[in-house]
Amino acid sequence: MTSTAVFVASMVTGCKFGISQARTNNLYKQTSSDTTGKQNANQQKTMEQYQSLLENNASLIEIANFMDGNVSLVSSDNAVAMVDEFEKRQKEFLPELEKKFSENVDIQNKMAETFLQDFDISKIYSIEDEKIQELLKETKDSGYKVETAEGMFFPVINYEAYKKFRDFVSNDFRDYIDLMAIESNNTPAKDAALIISWEEILKRALNQEKFIAQYPDSKRIDNVKGLYKKYLTFTLFGLNNTPLFSYDSNEIDSEAKQAYMEVLKTNADNSNYLAILSDYMSLLEENNYKLTDEIIKYRDEVIKKLD
Repeated sequence: MTSTAVFVASMVTGCKFGISQARTNNLYKQTSSDTTGKQNANQQKTMEQYQSLLENNASLIEIANFMDGNVSLVSSDNAVAMVDEFEKRQKEFLPELEKKFSENVDIQNKMAETFLQDFDISKIYSIEDEKIQELLKETKDSGYKVETAEGMFFPVINYEAYKKFRDFVSNDFRDYIDLMAIESNNTPAKDAALIISWEEILKRALNQEKFIAQYPDSKRIDNVKGLYKKYLTFTLFGLNNTPLFSYDSNEIDSEAKQAYMEVLKTNADNSNYLAILSDYMSLLEENNYKLTDEIIKYRDEVIKKLD
């Protein structure tokens, strides 16, 4: 075969390959476009169904069941919209659910007889009263748990249950769920007393501050700011039944003092929380670690600035 013939054959082969490759690319693009179109259509249908549930005042149980089966099928933004609305509905329904617990003394008495201080909502059927069984089942299936304080049983949002949505929501909502799950799994205070350590208070406050700095535009920024203010108040004041300063001697709690001094060894230059704590401890050192008018003025000003 002459060189000219080889060249022509090569050109023909190259053209055929180029045409074939172009067809393959176009087919891929078309298939990809079709797939994306179907996904978008399915997402839109899913969100329309979710919106229909909301508009028809579906129960929290119905909404929760729908989310369980569909949140993995939608985009991160749509998953956030689902979780966002569900939490709002839970907060709105909570007072009504609380009434069901508080308005009937018999319910409180029977629950106290059965569970005492060791309440476990998963053991619904350990209580014989069917009315209470139904109440506890509704509570659990609606995404709440039951807490006890001052001899009373009452529902709270169970944020641990939100963790099944972590992989589908945005980073800020994922971290928000983690913060709130810590709160619902281990409440910081009961009966006007702290039931977590001073070290845990510091740890949680720093994590809340980190969220505020990292996600200033989050839908849940105000919620976390409110939580942070509560923990800063714990840090500076304690609580009525766990005061930071002794009612008798006005001296700072020794365990709190030790925890504060230890955390200040942490290298966190950008932490306003630790800056406040550092100023507080320096002022306390000048006042022999006792509650004085100067200390009272400082901590009041710190909280006022947050407002």
